Amino acid sequence: MSDVELIKSKIDIVDFVGSYVTLKKAGRSFKALCPFHPEKTPSFIVSPERQSWHCFGSCAIGGDAISFYQKWEGIDFLEALQSLAERTHVTLEKYTPTKDSLIKEKLYAINNISSDFFHYLLTSHNIGKRAFDYLKSRGIKKEIIDTFSLGYAPESWDSLYKYITKKGYTPQDLESAGLLIKTDIGKYYDRFRGRLIFTLKDHRGKIIGFSGRKLPPQMEREAKYINTPETAIYIKGNVLYGLDVTKEAIKKEESAIVVEGEFDFLSSYQSGVTNVVAIKGSAFTEHQVLLIKRYAQEVSLALDSDFAGNEAAKRGIEIAENAGLIVKVVKLLSGKDPAECIEQGAHLWKKSVKETIPIYDFIIETSLNKYDQKEVIGKKKIADSVVPFLSKIQNPIIASHYYKKLAKILDVSLESIETSVDLFIKKKKVDHEITADNQVKKERSELLEEHFLSLILQSKHIKELLDKSLKIITPDDIKLPPVKTILKLLINFLAKNNKFDIKLFNKLITPELASVFDRAYLVELSQLINDEKSLERELHKTVREIKKISLRRTVQEFSTKLSLLEDEKKTDQANILNKEIKKLISNYKELEK
Repeated sequence: MSDVELIKSKIDIVDFVGSYVTLKKAGRSFKALCPFHPEKTPSFIVSPERQSWHCFGSCAIGGDAISFYQKWEGIDFLEALQSLAERTHVTLEKYTPTKDSLIKEKLYAINNISSDFFHYLLTSHNIGKRAFDYLKSRGIKKEIIDTFSLGYAPESWDSLYKYITKKGYTPQDLESAGLLIKTDIGKYYDRFRGRLIFTLKDHRGKIIGFSGRKLPPQMEREAKYINTPETAIYIKGNVLYGLDVTKEAIKKEESAIVVEGEFDFLSSYQSGVTNVVAIKGSAFTEHQVLLIKRYAQEVSLALDSDFAGNEAAKRGIEIAENAGLIVKVVKLLSGKDPAECIEQGAHLWKKSVKETIPIYDFIIETSLNKYDQKEVIGKKKIADSVVPFLSKIQNPIIASHYYKKLAKILDVSLESIETSVDLFIKKKKVDHEITADNQVKKERSELLEEHFLSLILQSKHIKELLDKSLKIITPDDIKLPPVKTILKLLINFLAKNNKFDIKLFNKLITPELASVFDRAYLVELSQLINDEKSLERELHKTVREIKKISLRRTVQEFSTKLSLLEDEKKTDQANILNKEIKKLISNYKELEK
């Protein structure tokens, strides 16, 4: 037994996945909201028989316990294997790190050394005194500095460069980590110079990068913040600053407060409001939303007052709501941002957090502050800014409440607001529907073939229904290679065994076939499964459609060959092929009856 098989044998996938998401029994499988994309209707299926999972939503991905853990943690296969080997007390015998794994491990190591270097200079060296004093002036205590590994990069072109290269790392390694910049003439210099350093960590606490803030009074032409560029381990849109420390507080409160920037975060944490994370700017990404969704049911945004006008923010709000999060807004009782509010009194920040308002109330209020609700043009602008948000509301009671509220504010009829929302939705749907229709037409044969496989595999009488189907089609009528291979395996298996046994058949499913097999075996067919006659009728109809598509495909191929034969004046061969085409067309007409 291989290392992978041994680890998987020690993990029950239902218990394992159930420790991360809430699973509910659904027939012979378990169902949940997919943790890898926002959704309100469960499309994530876990099979105890297959020891596998599959998402039937927009993800359309699946796998085993190892691939789930890999996807959950955002790590590569070997890193997931190592971690699960420790959890299951398996000693890896044949562990060979990939090139990508080795690169990532090197970057983590370089970042750890760099973080220690920056932190030491800030807290234990005279060179960092100016930065330390600045933090003190902002009210940041030593305990916070240590907890979040704050540091200082000296006013030098090569301090970090010299320090880390002595540890055995090359300039190219440091450039890959985003810590050095290479000039046009091939020389290297430190990216972070004369700046307060914020250490950026992922939700597991691994150091993935840095953010550097200039200290006053530095030249205005310098950017206030510079960050690690995207690397093999750092993607800006995936990071929630401080989550590695605050996730337990978020879980306890079932709510996360999202602020802009590190100082807002540090000030909030120090004030006692610890269920907080920070993002860069007001863009709230899908990955960040899904990270929060792991720990909270509610998210309160304490962002720039104009964030609702930001397209990226609109998308973030939509993502959060689609993920099932309740979205609220923190209206500051004082100051322009949380840090300033806290400077004027921590109690003001705490009260602001306690008195959050629903996102739609905030959006309406923001529009009213911008435009004159008594003027016709102002009413139009208010509606134009608010309606796109109202169109996203899926709960009819909540939607009705805000439709009525907006109608009352603008002094217009409820019907006019409902019409505006409907028109906006229809306009958005047109392009999507055209694209979807084209996609369905393009892939109809593949969809039918996978549906056929699902009907067979989920039937209570697999052998009997397969025999009936094979009177109409053969494996050669199937276009999708994985479906064709699985069908052949099934035919051979049932020729040797009178009864279908999923545990035995699992051994025949290779990794290349697993995704297609799981999709067919796990897709929701409960209504058909509970009515065998309906299932048989559906199967018969599907098989006939597959055969018709196969016949059309063959006629087209033969017609092309016939044209070539006629051009080459190969009359005898052309006549034989013409008879074959007529026979195929006759078979097609029989199926159409």
